[in-house]
Amino acid sequence: MYTIGLRYCGGCNPQIDRTRVVKDFREGIAKLETAVDITTDRSRAVDLLLLINGCEHACLEEDYSERDGPIISVEGLMVDRRPVEEDRISETLVEKIVRMISSSAH
Repeated sequence: MYTIGLRYCGGCNPQIDRTRVVKDFREGIAKLETAVDITTDRSRAVDLLLLINGCEHACLEEDYSERDGPIISVEGLMVDRRPVEEDRISETLVEKIVRMISSSAH
């Protein structure tokens, strides 16, 4: 089981509909043939952190800058500092995670 820790920013300046992005992301992950668990429980060990920042300031990145392990960060209309149209963010996340799961399986 691959476990993803989901973290949201405070939402003070959202440029995207964070709730919709995560809903679409969860639906995309559910279609995979790989067992993936998504949790917001901060006490659980996770394989990957997914940071959902509503804007490019990406405040969550400061909170997890010392993390030892993979992180994918949504920063408003960017994923890992690369521009992405809002309606493609969840698809981009699923694609990145599929690649990460595949590479960790080898």
